[in-house]
Amino acid sequence: MSLTLSQYPKYVPLTPIERYGKYYKFESYVRQVVEYLHLNVDGIECRKDVIFDIIERVEMRRVYFRVFHGIIMSEQNEISHYCFWILKLAPLVNKNNPNQHINARLAVFLFLKMLKQVGRVRKQHVSFNNRFVRNLMYAFVYRDLSKEAIMAIADALLTGAAGGTSSSTVP
Repeated sequence: MSLTLSQYPKYVPLTPIERYGKYYKFESYVRQVVEYLHLNVDGIECRKDVIFDIIERVEMRRVYFRVFHGIIMSEQNEISHYCFWILKLAPLVNKNNPNQHINARLAVFLFLKMLKQVGRVRKQHVSFNNRFVRNLMYAFVYRDLSKEAIMAIADALLTGAAGGTSSSTVP
């Protein structure tokens, strides 16, 4: 039995509470990256409007997954979408060092953190060598990766098709 158009789920914008909840989670990841990389927080501008836009775009895609693929968006696909939009919309600006690629660093951090977390849930050992992390950073900075390409990279790594063997360092 097929559904009529009116029976498909429709995107409903997030409530302010939901939006700010996701915003503060996003902001906490930014703080982790800034702390990990020992960056001067005074020079980093977090463009709230862009972060809200990214959150909404990912939530819209969640409905798309349900309607067109008949599945619930997995954590790895959600984070892959966040990485894509971070790379495209650049919500962070480092006024002190604009060539530092802070958005790519945030995307790599989120991507690797997600892979580790999903691997832990699946009881898989997930690790990355430094070469892999450098190559991922290069790809996030200089390649025009689609959402689907980032999801495919995550799937490949989590299914063991590719992956590192030693411990990682986030760039």
